[in-house]
Amino acid sequence: MAIKMIVTDLDGTFYHKDLTYDKERFDKLYKKMKEESIHFVVASGNQYFQLKSFFDHPEELTFVAENGGYIVKEGKEMFSVEMNTEIYHQIIDVLANYPEITITIICGKNSAYVTHDMSEEDFQIFLRYFPQMIRVNNLHEIQDQIIKLALMTSEERVNDIAEELSQLIDDSLTIVTSGHGCIDFIVSGVHKGFAIQKLMDVWNIQPHEVMAFGDARNDLEMLKTAGYGFVMANGTEEMKQSIGRVSLLSNEEDGELAIIEEYFENPNLFLEKYKSSNTMKYNDDK
Repeated sequence: MAIKMIVTDLDGTFYHKDLTYDKERFDKLYKKMKEESIHFVVASGNQYFQLKSFFDHPEELTFVAENGGYIVKEGKEMFSVEMNTEIYHQIIDVLANYPEITITIICGKNSAYVTHDMSEEDFQIFLRYFPQMIRVNNLHEIQDQIIKLALMTSEERVNDIAEELSQLIDDSLTIVTSGHGCIDFIVSGVHKGFAIQKLMDVWNIQPHEVMAFGDARNDLEMLKTAGYGFVMANGTEEMKQSIGRVSLLSNEEDGELAIIEEYFENPNLFLEKYKSSNTMKYNDDK
């Protein structure tokens, strides 16, 4: 028995707050992954154009972008979802009644879109996460395949607003929070777990052969799909209780890389040690 797929979220999991990671340390681990034919998959709520910018050879990797709505497998599009146009326009009208929502970003297949109302300062900040982003006069005028909507509000109100909005939409869409005051509208049934399962089917991989890392609610289905799902030390309490396996180290401390290193030190011991989700703390008895 061995791991055949390693899946990682980025924000709050793989990279640090400044969007950097220990590249030398990762490169050593990635070399081992390739030697053992382990697929490395990046799964994030962010834009595909941003995800691939962090890696030297993105054509070798598989990216699950937009919370499962867009999958690029080894340089080629494998899947993309499309939000119903009528429902999309209805949501835009609803959001106009929420002044607490300070940022609205429309995530299309070809680009992200914001209105000219966004300040230049915010525009430059969000370019870090949506490097392909265009200003438009009206969000109703966008001509693109809409995959997801991303909203920003205060961290204090994010759960309340997400709950309120969920009461105003039909079952075709789902609302998830992804940390730092972020709220995403995604097509129901299309999430990171859905995307990972599609990849598992293509590669004929079983759950016990998958290791995955995350920190926030939008990672829940992914971590449950994986036989070995880990929540970072900085993850939400909800996620820690739901998943069980919790790293002692945060994303700032490269907790994910430490766990992968432990796997390569002794795969059989690692898999036996963490096969139960009741193993509450990574590294406790190491």
